[in-house]
Order: sequence, then structure tokens, then C-alpha cells
Amino acid sequence: MADEEKLKSAELEKDEKELFLEEFNGINRSKLDQKVLLSIFVGIIAIFCLMIIINGFIFRNTSDQKTAYYISILTSNTLFVILILIIKVGKHFSWAELGWKSVEFIPSLKDILKIWGLTWLIQIIYMLIITFYGIIPTENELVELLQKPTFFALVVNILLIAIAAPFIEETLFRGLLFGTLKTYFGCWSAIIISAAIFSALHFELIGFVPRFALGIGLGYLYVKHDSIYPSIGLHALNNLFAIILISVFS
Repeated sequence: MADEEKLKSAELEKDEKELFLEEFNGINRSKLDQKVLLSIFVGIIAIFCLMIIINGFIFRNTSDQKTAYYISILTSNTLFVILILIIKVGKHFSWAELGWKSVEFIPSLKDILKIWGLTWLIQIIYMLIITFYGIIPTENELVELLQKPTFFALVVNILLIAIAAPFIEETLFRGLLFGTLKTYFGCWSAIIISAAIFSALHFELIGFVPRFALGIGLGYLYVKHDSIYPSIGLHALNNLFAIILISVFS
């Protein structure tokens, strides 16, 4: 009888400790359920279908193609923000539950730079391999948008692509998608699945591998620091470097 009471007491203490850790980290795992996962996928599909119609209207009625593309990016970003807010309000998430939690600056910065260097090394090796086999990446619309920018265009590129996009995409793909997948598949499986979805939704086959590697790095940072701020930092640094690289050498 005494042994049974000790066992029950130990189990109770364990449950209380796990509950405390979840509350301390600002996470209620029960909220990250199948409904959230379904909402994410339905929302993403709906946005992409809606953007086909919206883009048709934008590009038909805007004479300058770059201006049209800026409007398209701004519109899609706005729709993704609305999706995030709908899920957040519907499930009563706090911003902390979506990964917006404070983090130590220096340790996270060191990890950001390490992962960033590794992902660029992977990208360089990947580009050398596909070039060796005669595969030449074609310039997409985004690359054309970043080429030979005016000062105003450069500022807009940085605001939209290196600042706004990382906050929006990391909240959606790491804060919501990864968090929900982790509930059902475990940590590393969730990192890999969310990274694959993140890369695939850019709809650019040749760049899938380096973006997939970046997605894994973003997920790793989120798990290690229990915050999406390092992931946002890496995402922003990667996009900013690409913007500067294309702007200078175009």
C-alpha cells in the first residue's frame, strides 16, 4: 500500500512538473490540435487560390510590372496576417504561444550566424552540383524585382522581404504549423515536415533543397531557444543578404 501511494505521489509530481513547464513556457499543447492544423492548410490553399484571381486583376490593371508585383506581395502578406489572426483569435492563443517569447541575444545571435553560414555552404555546394550536371536556374519574378533597384525600391524590398516576410512566415510556419505538427509527430519529424512545406510553397523546384535546409535550420533555432525570434533573425538575415547580393551584382 505504501509503495502504491509513493508511486501515485511520484506520478502526480511528474504531471504537476510537466504542467508547470508548459505554463512557464507559455504553451498549452491542447490548443495545438487537428483543428488548428486543418485551419492552416485550408487557409493556405484558400489564399493561394484567391491570389490567382487577385493577381489576374492586379497585372491586368497595372502598367508597370514591378509595381504590380509589389502590390501582389503586399496583398498576399496581408492575407497571411489575416489567417494568423483568425487562428489566434479563434483558439485564444497568446503571442507567446505562437513563439513570440524573449530570448538571450548573444547566444541566439551566435546560433543564427552558425546556421546561416551552414545553409549558405549547402546552397553553394548544391549550386555547384546542379551546374556541373548542366542545370541552369532560370530567373524568377522575384529575382527580376530585386535587380537594379532605385534607392526607394531597395528600401521597399528590405521592408517587404527582409522584415515583414520573416515575421509573418515564421509565425505561420514555425509558431503555428511546426507547433501543431510537433504535437502529433514529435520534434524532428515536425521540423522536417514543416521545412518541406515551407520550401514547397515557394513553388520553385530548383531551389527546393537549399530552402528545405534553411527551413530545418529555422526549426532547429525555434526548438533550441523556445522562441521564434532567432528564426526570424536567421530568415531576415538570409533574405537581406540575398537582396543585397542581387542588387549589387545585377
